[in-house]
Amino acid sequence: MEKYYEQKQIFILINQLCMIIFLCYEFLQSNIVGTAKLLPLTLITIMLIYGAYISFVNVKENNTLSQFSNLLLFTSWQFLLTLNGSEIFYTLSMLLSVVLLYMTVQFLLLFFFQDSNFTYKKETDWILQVTCTLTLIANFINDKIFAILFSCQWIFSFSCIIFLFLKHRKRIKFVFKSEKKHLLRSVTILIFPFSIYAMVFAESPEYLSNLGWYIVILLPLFSITAIAFKNHISMRQYFLLKEDKMGLIFLCFLVFISSLGVLFRFNMITYFIIIHTIFWFIQLYFILLFQETKNTILNSDTEELKTLPESSYVHNLVQIAKEEKLKSGFSDYLHDEILQDILAVKNMMNKSNKEEIHEMIVETLRNLNQSIRVQMQEYHPTLLKTLTLKENYRNLLEMLQHKYGMKNINISFKCNENLFLVEPYHLVIYRILKELVTNAFKHSECSKLVLSLTQENSEIELIVKDNGKGLMATETGALNGHRGLNSIKEQLFLLNGKMTISECNPTGLCVAILIPMRGDDSYQYFINR
Repeated sequence: MEKYYEQKQIFILINQLCMIIFLCYEFLQSNIVGTAKLLPLTLITIMLIYGAYISFVNVKENNTLSQFSNLLLFTSWQFLLTLNGSEIFYTLSMLLSVVLLYMTVQFLLLFFFQDSNFTYKKETDWILQVTCTLTLIANFINDKIFAILFSCQWIFSFSCIIFLFLKHRKRIKFVFKSEKKHLLRSVTILIFPFSIYAMVFAESPEYLSNLGWYIVILLPLFSITAIAFKNHISMRQYFLLKEDKMGLIFLCFLVFISSLGVLFRFNMITYFIIIHTIFWFIQLYFILLFQETKNTILNSDTEELKTLPESSYVHNLVQIAKEEKLKSGFSDYLHDEILQDILAVKNMMNKSNKEEIHEMIVETLRNLNQSIRVQMQEYHPTLLKTLTLKENYRNLLEMLQHKYGMKNINISFKCNENLFLVEPYHLVIYRILKELVTNAFKHSECSKLVLSLTQENSEIELIVKDNGKGLMATETGALNGHRGLNSIKEQLFLLNGKMTISECNPTGLCVAILIPMRGDDSYQYFINR
């Protein structure tokens, strides 16, 4: 089982301890006083707790969730440092602001484009990295230069987002259309209380300090949270009491803490120190829970695992343990079978001086390499994140054309450079495209293959035409005896898609695939894959 998850939990535990120490320091120095600091301290506490929660449920170590958790933790520190008026904390706060702006833009692009490549990605990354680095350096040179560069960083970041969203407006429109309910809900939940707060304290400027900054940072974060976790199981599975009794306990806790505060005349920051301390022990409990569950899983057989408590957390740990065993077995296979054969061939090559044996060995190695690549793609298709979808599909077609090179079939592939398919549709199309093209190479006896892939109005259309001998006149006849085509039809049935098979004029076969692309389930798959 990967150690990164456990290391991240320990890091968050240390981060929480540092937060408590910092709050205690502020209490002793009487730097954070007055009810005007209640809102920022509350937001800081919420972000810190929620960042820890996201990290805890991210057992599968999803990169998006990991970055989101880091963003929340860094933002909570940036908010906290702004509450202290000293010069050193102000400097640290400004440095964090620069880094946070860069991290926020990168996370938004990562989320909306689902960690895939897109047009102008390299240029955007270069602009964001350069402006961030120059702004950080300027902070140690001159305040005026820093202010100018920080403003430029805001302008460049905002411009990059607007430009990319316009350039890929179909993708962005699809995401907003699919997730508008959750976006509107998060905006309402965030804007409504902030508006009431602003009206209540309209005549008290100290209560409204940094309010706009809070909204700018929190709005995209809470909106994305509403999308990513709309179907996520809450943490109530770890507590045996019902919700009403848990609510009663929470209410009693608030009354108890408030009573202690009145009795001992607590400063406002004292309440937050108590809350963060309690949360630290809760984090410690869950770290120990993870270690105990992990050890139980790793040291148990299949039958013993059935006795573990029912929860998504335990289920995820069991799945990860099984995946690790599978990876270990596959690694042993590669080492004991494939690698040993390659080394043996290499030794033979070094000892032999005959040219024909050299050629035979090279050909064997080439075939072995091709065979391994084919099996890897069958096991799990790899779409390179450094390439666009069109480039990945083009590589697939070139691989198939190389595999069946003796057929001499010319392939024409029409596809928009900015084609986007949300997960998992990009893999579905990959498998269907591979099956249809392979069938054409094997059975069509054609000389030309024309492929068209488009995505319009939330529908994916794939058309594969050849000029070969064709099949039977009816679709039923075409499917008869063709396991690959039947497999595609069954998969399309699950996706509410359809496949139409017809004869081309004058000869050949035309297969048209139409799949409605739903966005409301895409991010659930993207987060939990």
